[in-house]
Amino acid sequence: MSAIAVAKKDFRSARRSRSLWLVATLLGLLTALIGYSYEGYQITPTESVQQLFAQIVLLLSLLLPIVALVASYMSIAGERESGGVKFLLSLPNTRRDVFLGKFCSRLAVVGAGIVFMFLTATVGGVARNGTLPVGFVVALLAITLVYGGVFVSIAVALSSMVAARSKAIAAAVGSYFLLVLLYVVPGLSVFMLAQWVHTTLLGFDTNLDLYNAVSYTSPLTAYRQATNMVFPESAEQRVFRRASDAGELPVYLSEEVSLFVFAVWLVVPLVVGYVRFQGADLE
Repeated sequence: MSAIAVAKKDFRSARRSRSLWLVATLLGLLTALIGYSYEGYQITPTESVQQLFAQIVLLLSLLLPIVALVASYMSIAGERESGGVKFLLSLPNTRRDVFLGKFCSRLAVVGAGIVFMFLTATVGGVARNGTLPVGFVVALLAITLVYGGVFVSIAVALSSMVAARSKAIAAAVGSYFLLVLLYVVPGLSVFMLAQWVHTTLLGFDTNLDLYNAVSYTSPLTAYRQATNMVFPESAEQRVFRRASDAGELPVYLSEEVSLFVFAVWLVVPLVVGYVRFQGADLE
């Protein structure tokens, strides 16, 4: 066997999960409903579709991490808890094969779900508006696939570090809180925490760009900012808080930086998880 064989076997097992099918169906119905019911006011059909997907992006920014974490949090931890990892390694597989195979299979599962949600939203939007900006939708889909892949990377890495369901659940919930909720909850966000430390504890003057840079460390913030590379100016999201006369964003808050943030969250968890899994006691 190899990483590809492990991935194929795991993909067949994952796709039989009723919970994943339920989540995918519910989200597909939701995106289809939004796509068909959304109608812009005094704008062209193309602009209406673009603003429709702006609403989809807001929805996916919060819900897609849950889908990716649910699909991946037991990918390796489940095998370790059940003892199945010993069977996998008794075949001509290395730990690298198991780790990469699990990552690729869960990436394929989540990717299929994302494509399904985009298809349902697109069908609804086209039925409502009679137009489809193909390049726009494809580019937005690509960014969303990367965003989903980030949380698959995080979930598989965390799963490789634990050997029990309870710990895997705690790790998944904790990562969602730290990387998503802590960046959006009013009054308890990373932005507000950075501002409090900078101004109250350290006594410096307010610097909104500094706090924005701190909040840019989240994959969620990077996703919302990355989509602005695709959206026209009329549909762009206002991601960062700024003074009314602040002018242009500094270069470290530009949309292109989101690609670097994505790269870090894709690669670093996988490297750390793989190193930990290589040294783990699987007995």
